[in-house]
Amino acid sequence: MPLEYGVAEGRLVWIRNPFTGAVTYFTEIHKKRSGFASRLQVAPASQPPDWEAAEAARLAELEAAQRDCPFCPGNESLTTAELLRVTAREVGGGSSGDAPWLIRAFRNLYPRVPEICTGGRNESYVVVEDPRHFADGARHNDELLYTALLPRAQFRAVLKADIAVARLAYENPAVRAVLMRKNQGRESGASQPHLHNQVIGCEREFPPVEQERQTLAREPRLWGDILDFVEAQGFLVAARDGAVLYFCPFGVFPRSYEVVCPEAVGRITELPEALIDTFADLLHEALGILCPLPLDYEVHDGPGVPLHAHVCARHYPYSNLGGTLNLPADLALTLRPPRV
Repeated sequence: MPLEYGVAEGRLVWIRNPFTGAVTYFTEIHKKRSGFASRLQVAPASQPPDWEAAEAARLAELEAAQRDCPFCPGNESLTTAELLRVTAREVGGGSSGDAPWLIRAFRNLYPRVPEICTGGRNESYVVVEDPRHFADGARHNDELLYTALLPRAQFRAVLKADIAVARLAYENPAVRAVLMRKNQGRESGASQPHLHNQVIGCEREFPPVEQERQTLAREPRLWGDILDFVEAQGFLVAARDGAVLYFCPFGVFPRSYEVVCPEAVGRITELPEALIDTFADLLHEALGILCPLPLDYEVHDGPGVPLHAHVCARHYPYSNLGGTLNLPADLALTLRPPRV
């Protein structure tokens, strides 16, 4: 049976990942309280704080971070040669202030796949999603812009910039597959705080995509079964125009969402623009659920695989034991963000 899971007293208790075999258990363990004491910072009573000096130091710290960031406007010479530039005027719904660009792409200084594997050409790319380093009105160095804050039109433009870069990579006959990937936050493995994602060309199919393709070849109804299951369990978040967003109870990390276009099989570079817009909108909606949390997402596509994205947040503690995952038993009640 493609989907294996257990229900007791009307409640989902466990489910097995149909692609990897890993098991997720729905428990109450997330109600545990931390035994670590919070650390409070108290200024000495005899020395009142110098608020003016503290404010000046904060502003200087923000300015220094932007001055040294290779992805900030004015520092374009610190990256490799520019391959693509999108302006705010071209997007319409984007906001870049006085910056000369809204989105910018170039080759990664440190290739994720060695050049020798891709015909001697660097096929690892960076797409900077916005010229802003910090969220509007930021006062501290950790108040970074995150992707969910981008206007919907701008996020559509970001995904289309990724696709344009993917087409460039596919011009190399040594490239057989391209992966679009984002890391948000240091905890997710991001080494650069400025908003960006990566497009990576490889000389072979990426292993998770190959595993998905092989599983779907054996179980062609699998994704239909998954969509029926998530709807029955209350995990469906949104569905429109051939794309579906749902909470995935068997994700690689314990809080995962997936966006799937079940009928759109093949490379994302070959799919119609209207579908890409819908896919981008639902992916943006998934990011809006997680907001500033550390997260990553990957877009999977290719022959025999429907276009889909895995969105994973590093959010719940007590999540991993012996290769299994744990999720709150009442998770379906808290999936959707409040409407404002």
